[in-house]
Amino acid sequence: MQATDAMVREMVRKRHRRRRTLLVLLLAAVVVVGAALVGVGLVRASNTMPDKVPGTVPAQATDDKAGLLASRGKVRVDLYLDYLCPECRNTEKALAGELKTLRASGDVSVVYHPVTFLDNRSSPAGYSTRAASAAACAVEQGRFEEYTAVLFDRQPAERGPGLSEAQLIAAGQDAGITGAAFEECVRAGTYTPWVRYVSDVAASRKVALTPTVTVNGKRVEVTGADAVATLTRAVTEARG
Repeated sequence: MQATDAMVREMVRKRHRRRRTLLVLLLAAVVVVGAALVGVGLVRASNTMPDKVPGTVPAQATDDKAGLLASRGKVRVDLYLDYLCPECRNTEKALAGELKTLRASGDVSVVYHPVTFLDNRSSPAGYSTRAASAAACAVEQGRFEEYTAVLFDRQPAERGPGLSEAQLIAAGQDAGITGAAFEECVRAGTYTPWVRYVSDVAASRKVALTPTVTVNGKRVEVTGADAVATLTRAVTEARG
């Protein structure tokens, strides 16, 4: 019996050791995944398309009302960006020149999707929506890309309040927007329902991270030093 008890105790000890090892590995995996998502926007994708398009959409909205059409052509480049997402800021800055070239080429449709995946990462919640709605107001003034660049230059830290209403309006002035219409649009939150719709459509299409860039519907990894070359190569291949 003594030998049997010793064997049992050894089996239990080994089992506990295996469990501890497994727990350590699982915790390490969680840390790695969490680190990989720093700077990105993350949302749980949905299979359900929103039922109704909002009554007010920007003038440059795509046919499905789920994006902003900056140029028109046979190759389509879609960009999903959240104004609170640090990696979105990096991607926008890296690709800005190439996107301008693509828009001017005459054969590429560049479509922006201002999404609000990080709304709960500001305090109080909702900065992504406020910023995206203000960016849609800039569309009406023909200054969306310029305003987007200013917002990313002034991107607030996560967990804070984000830019105030007055700061969003001031950003418009620095983007070259004049007149009272933009200020009125920002204060009214005119495009809040629309940017939420854009986000819901994006989630229904399995866009779960920002930034996400697709070329003719195929996702392209455009982060890092090779971002411009990767996008250029993908567009060239799509042109055939």
